[in-house]
Amino acid sequence: MSDRTRELAERRATLRLRCAVQRRAIAGEVESIEARLATVDRFTGAVRSFASHPAVVVAGVAAAIVLARTRGFRVLGNALVLLTGIRRLLRLLAPVLGGGSAGVRASSIPPRP
Repeated sequence: MSDRTRELAERRATLRLRCAVQRRAIAGEVESIEARLATVDRFTGAVRSFASHPAVVVAGVAAAIVLARTRGFRVLGNALVLLTGIRRLLRLLAPVLGGGSAGVRASSIPPRP
């Protein structure tokens, strides 16, 4: 076997070994992520089960009725309007305050001929 052929065979073996090590590392990471996601899946299943329980649904409807009879919905509506207004104001002031990229987007659009 020539020197070049032997060198290429050694390089190929080294690369295969490196790939195997990387595959094992990736498999370990995937197993770790799957374990964390299994916990999240169990939690969301418990929340779904709890939220679909008839007593919880009845309590939610009762709370909505109580809020409708009081000023609760009016207060929630006013808070939503206030929040929307603040968001719009911040969006308008973002270029002035230096926190937004609206000016960058507008300047990156070429003018029409």
